[in-house]
Amino acid sequence: MDFYHRSALILDSLDAKKGSVKGLCMAEAKRGKFGKEGEASRFLKVIVEVLKYRPHLEHLLATSDILTLDPKLFIAPVWADPAPPKAGSAAAATKALKAKTPKKQRPTPTPIALATVMVHDLLFAKRGLTLPKEHKMRKKLEKYKPAMEKATEKERKRKKVSSNEGLQIPLPDVVASAIEGIGKGKKREMAEHGEEDGGGNVRWLRVNTLKWSVEDAVEWFENERWELVDDMDALLASDKSKVFCLDAHIEPLLALPLSVSLPSLQPYTDSRLIAQDKASCMPAWVLLADHLIAEDAEQELEAASTVVESFEQKEEKSERKKARGVRILDCTAAPGNKTTMAAALAGEFGRVVAVERDAGRFKVLKEMCQKAGCKNVTPMNVDFLSIDPQDNKFKNISHFLVDPSCSGSGIPSRLDHLLPDAPEEEAKQRIRALSNFQLTILSHAMRFTGARRVVYSTCSIWGQEDEGVVARVLAKKEFQDKGWALAPQSEVMPTWERRGDPAECNGDETIASSCVRALPSDGTNGFFVACFVRTVPEGYEEPTVDDATKEKVEGAVEELSHEKRQEAFKAKARAKGGKGGPKGPAAPRKEKAPEVRVLKKAYEKAVKKGVPGKKAAYLKEKAKRSKA
Repeated sequence: MDFYHRSALILDSLDAKKGSVKGLCMAEAKRGKFGKEGEASRFLKVIVEVLKYRPHLEHLLATSDILTLDPKLFIAPVWADPAPPKAGSAAAATKALKAKTPKKQRPTPTPIALATVMVHDLLFAKRGLTLPKEHKMRKKLEKYKPAMEKATEKERKRKKVSSNEGLQIPLPDVVASAIEGIGKGKKREMAEHGEEDGGGNVRWLRVNTLKWSVEDAVEWFENERWELVDDMDALLASDKSKVFCLDAHIEPLLALPLSVSLPSLQPYTDSRLIAQDKASCMPAWVLLADHLIAEDAEQELEAASTVVESFEQKEEKSERKKARGVRILDCTAAPGNKTTMAAALAGEFGRVVAVERDAGRFKVLKEMCQKAGCKNVTPMNVDFLSIDPQDNKFKNISHFLVDPSCSGSGIPSRLDHLLPDAPEEEAKQRIRALSNFQLTILSHAMRFTGARRVVYSTCSIWGQEDEGVVARVLAKKEFQDKGWALAPQSEVMPTWERRGDPAECNGDETIASSCVRALPSDGTNGFFVACFVRTVPEGYEEPTVDDATKEKVEGAVEELSHEKRQEAFKAKARAKGGKGGPKGPAAPRKEKAPEVRVLKKAYEKAVKKGVPGKKAAYLKEKAKRSKA
């Protein structure tokens, strides 16, 4: 019965628009006292099935009049947890637990939500109600079953469908394929691990280049008897289960069959491979395109050079690379897939500041960065809009990743199609509000002193959130005066065919061609990407070696040489009274009298020249002065 209560609570939360289907199922499963994390797939499966049949279930509840005839049947008992023990000794805590303490009331589901979930299982679940045969609730519900089955048969005839599946909500093919098999197999793994799902018939895995290389990944798969095929067409045409290919547009991305079991892949479990949809990889790839091109050119020059460098020259080159290391700010970083990809592409000399406002999502972000081995990421639990663009802490950050909240209309697996449609005017207002927020956060990023490349992305397919926001930013005189413009198509995934919609750009083909669009028919989620570049950044100076090594973003650790680090350790030891010296500040050094210093200096000079008798003269003069 506990499971039904909690499922009904998820249904109530969906009605109150407190979150997405997947998010609420994950949150309920993770409640330590209420259940285990592995239950997420079970919750997801039940809620999805209930939502599919919900219109018919509401019809049955109305025709059977069960809520009126038996009003107390679906009123859940008030649950309560014991209040936490008082702070103190272990004995006091034990006593507090055993004593009668005031109860903290837990939420209870509404009768209609509980009735909807239980009637679904009564009629449409293969195993029926998961309650003992002697359970009082089950016995009462069984009395209504014949009448409900008769009403269901009548509804099938009215709709001219041959099976109960015909009573479900009709869904687009793309959405239906995305939610097919939820609660078992691949979909079960995704629900339990909280992975990012993609569109199409391909499973995308990104090589985490902080831990691995693409070459090593290919070698590992081949050693495990996977077959490397030429392209996506060959992958989709193959009837083999162990085939993979390299993506044609994003270098560290691999495509595998949708049927692959991720936990069976060792590189996935140790984060050498990260599950990430191709469209989600596009923003970081576009953002760092200029950096990657420059890096490749430098590596080619180094490979062609025959000059043998000394140790000092190598050290100097390393310092120059540190100075040129790209500085990135991810404005809305959680859950962290784009952040970790940016960190991997930036390399060991790059730095990423990951900003996230929500405390819960910030925790997920930190876990993701730790799991991916991102030592060059500085997470910050602050609102990006609260950061002053003129703050000196951020003056050397040149690349900004802006992926704000959006409608999510490009992600079929969000399951929004299963929820009741909002009124048309309400839906328009929501999109308009989201568009205004997106404009605000994008404009804020473009105002930072050092900004010279800003990538804007959404997982929406609505033009008002995509090209509409881009056009509004470009129309602002403030950004025109600062030299902001869209990067040309040649710099934004030039070989990707689907570009922006000219109709959403007031017919401007140039703006449209500079933008990237993706749809589920491309084998990805629906997505939009645009890249803004600033020709001459206002007030921006290339960072010097000193600036780069001394640069300190809040929470970051200053890079120290070995000697400086050793000196810092000694200073700590002295402060603690260790071997480095006495505790506290060192005693002031006793200064010698000026005349004694002069005499000593004259004596040392005389000894150096080898003049005889000078030492006796010095001692005689010293004795005379001390008597005086």
